[in-house]
Amino acid sequence: MPYTTFDNISEMFESHEGTLQLKHEFQKAYNWLEKIESLKLKTKSGTSFIAKANITQKGPHTGEKVIRFMQDNKEYARAYECCWGRYYNCNRTRIGMYCTALDSAIV
Repeated sequence: MPYTTFDNISEMFESHEGTLQLKHEFQKAYNWLEKIESLKLKTKSGTSFIAKANITQKGPHTGEKVIRFMQDNKEYARAYECCWGRYYNCNRTRIGMYCTALDSAIV
């Protein structure tokens, strides 16, 4: 039986694929994070990460607000305003679990 191979697993998913039910808009999440600088959170599966608000320094989103999701001092994913509320971001990286955890923490 023939099958398809992918050089990169992310080729299987589209940018901004999947919709999340979040309570807060991107701007509220960004502003809240910006005030507290960073926040240590956990996903529903127990993965620890840190969320930080920044401004993009290079690439197609230069100058845009971005929320970065860090693990072990490395960026694992990022969410721009256009990605917020989606399971995958512009780069087809899974961000849903991070956005959900952050959204639940906002007061």
